[in-house]
Amino acid sequence: MERGWESAAVRRHRAGAGRGDGAAAAPAPAGRAGWAPPQARARRGGAAGAGRGLAEARAVLALALYLLLLRALVQLSLRRLVLRGAGGGAADFDARGARDYLEHITSIGPRTTGSSENEILTVNYLLEQIKLIEVQSNRLHKISVDVQRPTGSFSIDFLGGFTSYYDNITNVVVKLEPRGGAQHAVLANCHFDSVANSPGASDDAVSCSVMLEVFRVLSTSSQALQHAVVFLFNGAEENVLQASHGFITQHPWASSVRAFINLEAAGVGGKELVFQTGPENPWLVQAYVSAAKHPFASVVGQEVFQSGIIPSDTDFRIFRDFGNIPGIDLAFIENGYIYHTKYDTADRILTDSIQRAGDNILAVLKYLATSDMLASSSEYRHGNMVFFDVLGLFVIAYPSRVGSIINYMVLMAVVLYLGKKLMQPKHKTVNYMKDFLCGLGITLISWFTTLVTVLIIAVFISLIGQSLSWYNHFYVSVCLYGTAAVAKIIFVHTLAKRFYYVISFIYLVRSTKKTILTLTLVCTVTFLLVCSGTFFPYSSSPANPKPKRVFLQHVTRTFHDLEGNIVKRDSGIWINGFDYTGMSHITPHIPEINDTIRAHCEESAPLCGFPWYLPVHFLIRKNWYLPAPEVSPRNPAHFRLVSKEQTPWDSIRLTFEAAGPSHMSFYIRTHKGSTLSQWSLGNGTPVTSKGGDYFVFYSHGLQASAWQFWIEVQVLEEQPEGVVTVAIAAHYLSGEDKKSSTLDALKEKFPDWTFPSAWVCTYSLFVF
Repeated sequence: MERGWESAAVRRHRAGAGRGDGAAAAPAPAGRAGWAPPQARARRGGAAGAGRGLAEARAVLALALYLLLLRALVQLSLRRLVLRGAGGGAADFDARGARDYLEHITSIGPRTTGSSENEILTVNYLLEQIKLIEVQSNRLHKISVDVQRPTGSFSIDFLGGFTSYYDNITNVVVKLEPRGGAQHAVLANCHFDSVANSPGASDDAVSCSVMLEVFRVLSTSSQALQHAVVFLFNGAEENVLQASHGFITQHPWASSVRAFINLEAAGVGGKELVFQTGPENPWLVQAYVSAAKHPFASVVGQEVFQSGIIPSDTDFRIFRDFGNIPGIDLAFIENGYIYHTKYDTADRILTDSIQRAGDNILAVLKYLATSDMLASSSEYRHGNMVFFDVLGLFVIAYPSRVGSIINYMVLMAVVLYLGKKLMQPKHKTVNYMKDFLCGLGITLISWFTTLVTVLIIAVFISLIGQSLSWYNHFYVSVCLYGTAAVAKIIFVHTLAKRFYYVISFIYLVRSTKKTILTLTLVCTVTFLLVCSGTFFPYSSSPANPKPKRVFLQHVTRTFHDLEGNIVKRDSGIWINGFDYTGMSHITPHIPEINDTIRAHCEESAPLCGFPWYLPVHFLIRKNWYLPAPEVSPRNPAHFRLVSKEQTPWDSIRLTFEAAGPSHMSFYIRTHKGSTLSQWSLGNGTPVTSKGGDYFVFYSHGLQASAWQFWIEVQVLEEQPEGVVTVAIAAHYLSGEDKKSSTLDALKEKFPDWTFPSAWVCTYSLFVF
């Protein structure tokens, strides 16, 4: 009887399904009230799954909204704290006073090392303000001021490796200590010089302004210090960290420094990020965690920065490597588009940015200057730290060895879990391993195909000349590359779900087809708009500029042979575009700058025979050389061979003398059969730059004497073309010699969405 009923029910259901008439399901048999036909159960399960999916979607959305609301409340509370701090008493950091310092420093203009703006005007202003603060200081404290003019040399592996030499540059150093003196000190460092043609408000005048205000607050405080605080206002950081080297290796106060805080910038304003700490002094991170009022830190920044991916460095490296001192590196990171440009002005730095930075620096310096751990900091060197802030509320920090333990524990848990699965009966183990390998393979395939898809789109856009379309329109990168990546991942998982669904991938929609179609449509429309040139990469908007950076050097080059005769002489404007688009967007405005004037490498000359300011030739592949009249600086560079002698150890010592502007670059290439064995620079061991040539960066302050140095060449095999080729470039980055009428006329042709940084230079090559 039951079997016949089932058959009839099944037949009726099939007939109804075949007709598609939505016939009602047959009633359940007695005693089986919960029973339903398979299709009904499937529909019920699907509805339940959809319900769970919607519930999960609502949960995720609610969590996202909660986090956004929490973040907004945090930002609001911090802003109120900042505004409350401004205008406080003499014992509080006052952002208005720091802003006043900032506006005075930036009003001086660009401050390149060796210029009167940097060496005289800025130094005098700093000394005046320090004197005024000293007059107001509490008699509990003792203040000492020193103007240091160091000369020295060092080698560094930054930018592929080169050697630096400095002469008579400037440091303004202030020491605040207890009236009875102190054996130990914490160092706070900023630099007041700037790159050429930039007012340098964020990099790094604002940091020096913050330090002046922190110095005022600490000096007027009635709280006694346990240790000294040394404030270093250094005047040659943009010259590849020279002034900090001069301080930490030569100044008598450097020997008492046990820790440091370095204030830098990689953007304009915003929050200051702790992006480097240590080495191997976890107590410093804990000091920041305990003291900072508005913490903002990430170990990811440290990992990225120290990996060498970013072609930049800070004084942190000098204090760490040459002083063996642990420290904290902070930098403003917002709006990197206008970093090192003419737009880096004081008005773009918000007062609340200054206030939060001042609150943090003041609190951390107070903490360190009264800490018992500072005096014996060397005893606390036991590993690096993992650190990150949580929504700006607090910082989580723990030793990296703890992180390693956590990683090993997770790995062991995974191994034990897999082992347990493999210990099951054979048929279950086979199925599990099959499922596991298929799931892993599907995941890897989705990642790989996604990467390939994004690369294909990027390469195609570059080939048609529309690269960097996202530079001024961030949403373009999301709508183009983001949608393509997500669509491809979902597509691969959808195929896997259809044919072999074993991976735990949760879709918050009933059908992935609509999601994939929507993402593909957005990607396609954006792709077509990008290909049509709708999104221009750069902007001259006063509120939010995103300029294209270009270097213009009006240079006269002179090449000499072994006998000293001039074999080649030319002049031109050497053009370097600092991004992937080259000159493609500029050529319509300046037709003479096109691929017909692409610079060609002089194969026999070091670094291709061009006046590189720094050894960044391996970073810049595209440059142009536009013929132009000769330049005649009023202060021409002089270079001569002082002596040539044979040493007892069968090498040739060549002694040179150079005199010229505040910035010069010296290049060396040894010939076949010769090697550079030693020189009078750095630690005596020559350091090659990337590519095998030698690069020496030279700068001086005011009233520097002629630069004398020697090199020794070991000759293994005599060559008729000589043993070594040397060249020297003189860079005129300030004063009247910096300009030329031809250079000024060309600069005027550049569109307003560019930032052409321009100067005059000369280049002379010799063979010995």
